[in-house]
Amino acid sequence: MPRLKEVTRLERRRRIAAAAIECFADNGIGGTSMADIIRASGLSSGAIYSHFDSKAELLRYVMSTMLEGRFTAVAAEPEDAAAIITPDALLGRLLAGPSADRALTSVLVQVWGEMARDGDLARIAEENLVHLRELLVATLTPWSEQRSDAERADALTARTADWLIAVTFGYATVTALRSADDTEEFQDNLMRAAGSIGASDVKP
Repeated sequence: MPRLKEVTRLERRRRIAAAAIECFADNGIGGTSMADIIRASGLSSGAIYSHFDSKAELLRYVMSTMLEGRFTAVAAEPEDAAAIITPDALLGRLLAGPSADRALTSVLVQVWGEMARDGDLARIAEENLVHLRELLVATLTPWSEQRSDAERADALTARTADWLIAVTFGYATVTALRSADDTEEFQDNLMRAAGSIGASDVKP
């Protein structure tokens, strides 16, 4: 088989991953076989196995890439370069992913259960978590420095980043369990709570 160009190889891997996510969302990770993924992808078994040796390896790849959209959203610069991104604006970016792609969110929640049996999957998840927190801290720092004095700004940034992570993952779980209509009020409540963060840390 001729070697694929790098761009083609990445596109092929993403196509396979998209088919896997569809199958995982419909049938559950445990209820999905490689044969199911092959059928959903429209590719040959040889094409699939030239990229992934097993369902476990494919699942790890899905986990390594499924939060890329949220990373990009968190790191995006505001339209007004002078604007400071607030916690509620940042939470809106984070919650947009679970709200827009419920299938992906369902798979993400399932993956958390698989981590107890797959150390490599747990490692990838931990790397994603560390990266997300670093992005949140970097994005929140201008806001916290404007809002609080120097001695308290770092602590405000850290606890706000941790709160956003906890809320985002909790929201993903609720989204996987409920219909879109049932999560709308829940999301509104979270956004209001985010808007009040740092109220006690305002500079005198």
